[in-house]
Amino acid sequence: MKLNLKQKIILSLLDALDKKPMSPIQLMKSLFLFTQEKNPKNFYKFIPYLYYPCSFEVYTDLNFLENYGFITSHLSNRGWSFFRITNKSENFLIDNKEIIEKLAKIKESIISKSFIDLLKFVYSKYPDFVKNSIFSSEILKNYDIGYSFKRR
Repeated sequence: MKLNLKQKIILSLLDALDKKPMSPIQLMKSLFLFTQEKNPKNFYKFIPYLYYPCSFEVYTDLNFLENYGFITSHLSNRGWSFFRITNKSENFLIDNKEIIEKLAKIKESIISKSFIDLLKFVYSKYPDFVKNSIFSSEILKNYDIGYSFKRR
């Protein structure tokens, strides 16, 4: 089976940092940051959406990767899923040290933030991508809840 570059990037992102699982929003924001920082050709196209930058193609690739056993998902007690890489993916990872290091750096930054802090971070760095968000900048300034993506 052949995977495209985007799918291999998702697998390599999930493989980074001791294979720590990621939520869909964490994955989406990580791939968005990768796109902004590396500007890869023929990669995901992001649009402003409810929780900031979104590419619906990411969800298509996540479904494909899960259906073929490259990743698994597990529902959290908060109602969202976490994706984890499987052993089947080992032969399909990116073979580029620079990209792997960039993905690990982005992942480390993303998974260290709570949901709101992640939205605030993206809002402050990429304000053009928040025009359709359900969270305004004013709401985010005053919004402080205990939801976190971090696994306990």
